[in-house]
Amino acid sequence: MAIQREIWANDIAENIYPLGTWLADSLNDDAWVENKTVNLPQSGPAPTVEKNRTVIPAVISERVDTIASYTIGEFTSTPTLIRDIDSIEVSYDKRSSVLKDHIDVLNKQIANDLQFTWCPTAASNIIRTTGSLRAANTPGATGTRKMITISDVINAANILDDMDIARDGKRVLLLPSHMLNDLTQANFNTLLQLQSTGEAIVKDGILMALAGFKIYSRGRLNVLRANASVTPVPIAPTTAGAVTDNAVALAWHSDFVRRAKGGVKVYADEDKPEYYGSIFSSMARAGGSKKYSSQLGTVAIVETT
Repeated sequence: MAIQREIWANDIAENIYPLGTWLADSLNDDAWVENKTVNLPQSGPAPTVEKNRTVIPAVISERVDTIASYTIGEFTSTPTLIRDIDSIEVSYDKRSSVLKDHIDVLNKQIANDLQFTWCPTAASNIIRTTGSLRAANTPGATGTRKMITISDVINAANILDDMDIARDGKRVLLLPSHMLNDLTQANFNTLLQLQSTGEAIVKDGILMALAGFKIYSRGRLNVLRANASVTPVPIAPTTAGAVTDNAVALAWHSDFVRRAKGGVKVYADEDKPEYYGSIFSSMARAGGSKKYSSQLGTVAIVETT
């Protein structure tokens, strides 16, 4: 049974960006994904206001707008051989299993890249965890790190408040799973009390919202990391884990980060005689950025040693 390109392409297109993920909580630039670079106009400073102006005519100023841009990357999966004997003996199940593998790796790598891209680097946008010590949890890290606390999350919310970012249901907090455990295990009774006042939502024992943030979490192999510098620097997702790595919780407002993603192109080299089967791979284009070069609307909560 030969691989049908149309079937593979349709299946992947339906699953490459599952509904309800945190990736959807961002501005959508999909229309520009076929470009190498996405250019975004940045408005200049707003006019000032003076009460009871005494100098007439007023000094005239011109707003100077600028352009911010980000590049679109190509994410490609490693080719997989499907032997004809497999297609005959296991039929659709083999195809389904291979398909899921390709979807998963593309999803994870694109998500890893976007959270790294959205992470702020300005010291004023970064806070450190303040809780009790527990073992480090990112791959390769050793020693102990301070747990995240409810106060840390409230501090992140306050930073967004100081930026005049609206509390309109569009704030998001992406937590490493062990940080989510920090919050729920050490503060579960407090969270239930906060739920009674509307400051938290706990459903089936899972923290869904806190301090105006919608809560998402990611497993330890795909968490955002930062180094141990005085002002932590985010670590590229393809970089191997180090003993000094610190996990990062990323907070943002969905109107202040951008994403662009395209459809998936499927490659199939069918009926290869030397392989007694067909070879499959896939490619997706994606990219993103913070909306403003000032990093407005983004906050990082970095573990403290």
